[in-house]
Amino acid sequence: MPPNSSLLASFLGALEGTVSVLITLYAGYYIGRTGQFDRATVKRVSKVCTTIFLPCLIVVQMGPGITVHNLSKVWIIPIWGLISTLAAHGIGWIGQRFLSLPYWIIVAAGRPNANALPLLLLQSLQYTNVFEDLSAHGESTSDTLERAKSLILLNAIVQQSFTYQTAPQILKLDKPTRSNPNDSDEENPAANLAPETVHHLPSIIQDRERVGLLDSSEHPSYGTTNEEYTEALHPILDQPDVHWPNRFKRPLSRVTNWFSPPLMGAIVAIIIGITPQLHKIFYMKDSAVYTSLTQSLKNLGDLFVALQSVVVGAELALVPHANPGKVPAIFTLTVRFVIMPALSLLFVWGTAGRGWYTDDKLVWFLLVLIPSGPSAMLLASVAEIVNTDQGPICGYLAISYLLSPLIAVVCSLALETVKAVEHRVT
Repeated sequence: MPPNSSLLASFLGALEGTVSVLITLYAGYYIGRTGQFDRATVKRVSKVCTTIFLPCLIVVQMGPGITVHNLSKVWIIPIWGLISTLAAHGIGWIGQRFLSLPYWIIVAAGRPNANALPLLLLQSLQYTNVFEDLSAHGESTSDTLERAKSLILLNAIVQQSFTYQTAPQILKLDKPTRSNPNDSDEENPAANLAPETVHHLPSIIQDRERVGLLDSSEHPSYGTTNEEYTEALHPILDQPDVHWPNRFKRPLSRVTNWFSPPLMGAIVAIIIGITPQLHKIFYMKDSAVYTSLTQSLKNLGDLFVALQSVVVGAELALVPHANPGKVPAIFTLTVRFVIMPALSLLFVWGTAGRGWYTDDKLVWFLLVLIPSGPSAMLLASVAEIVNTDQGPICGYLAISYLLSPLIAVVCSLALETVKAVEHRVT
C-alpha cells in the first residue's frame, strides 16, 4: 500500500474513533443542557465514578498485566507520563511568565485527560483497523484492547497523583472569585457548611419561605431573620467534639490527599498482580473467585468509561463559561494538540527499537497518545475548590473538547511512526 494511502487509512480509522468520543460527550452535554442533570447530580455521579467505578476498573484491568515480568517491560509508560507532564507544565510556566498569561494555563497545558477520554477512544478504535497494526503476534484485537487499557490506567494513576499535589497551589495564584451578594449561597448559609455539619442540624430548621409545623412563642421558629437563621446553624453544644489532635491533622491530610481511591485501587491491583497465588485466584477464569468477585468488579468498572464521559459532557453544559481570552486559549491548545504530540513523536522515533525499553508496538503508540489531547476536566473542579474564577477555565475546556477530533491526526501520525520504527528495527 502506498504511504499516502496507508496514512489516509490510519487517519480515517482514528477519525471514526474520535467522532464516537465526541458523540458521547455531546450526549452528556445534551443531558446537562436540558436540565436532566444539575450540577449537584453531576458532582455526585462524578464522585461515584472516581471513588467506586474507577478503582474497580483499575483492579480488573491493571491486575492481570501487572506481574514482575511485565512491569520490567512497561515501566516506560508511567515514567514517560511523568516526564511529559513535567515538560508540559514547564512549557505552560514559560508561556505564563513571558506572555503574562493567567496561572491556570500552566495546569491546562500540563494535564491531559488521562483516563475517560483515552479509554473511550481505545474502545472505539477496537472496531477499526487501527489495532490490527498494534497487536502482538497471535494476539486478538480484544486482547490488545485489554492490554492498552491496563497501560492507560497505569499512567492515569501517576497523572492524578501529580495533579492533586500541584494543581491547587498553582491555581491559587490566580485571582479568587468575587463574592456576589445575590448568590444563593448567602441566602442559604447551610450551603456553605460541611455535609457532616448539616446532617447534625435540628430538623426544625426550614426554608424561610415555608411554614413550620409548630409555631410556639416559647420556641420561636427559625429563619425569620438572618441573625436567627445563622444562630440556628451553630454547632450543637451537647454534641461530642470528636476530631483528630491538631498535630496529626496536617500529616493525615497529606496522607489522605496522596491515597485517593484510584491510587488505592492501583495498590490492590499491584499486590494481587505480583503475588502468583493471588494472581491465579483473582484472574484465572476457572477460579471461583473470578466468576464471582472479579466479574462483579468488572461489571462495576465497565460503567466508568462511558458514564464518566457523559459526566464530562454534562459538566461542560452546566459550568459557568466565560471568554478565556484569545492568547491563553491559543497557547494552551497549541501545547495540548501540537507541541506535546510533536515531542512524543520525536521521543518514540528517537528512542524506540534501540533496546532501551520494550519493543512493543502498542507501547510505542501509547507513548504518543498519553501526553496528547484536551486538558482534564479535573481542572474545573480544582478551580472551584480553591475559589478561583471558573469562567475562563471552563470556556477553554469547552473549546478544547470541541477540538478533540484532532486526536485523529495524532493517532494516524503515531501509527505511521510505529510502522517506521518497526521497519527500522527489522
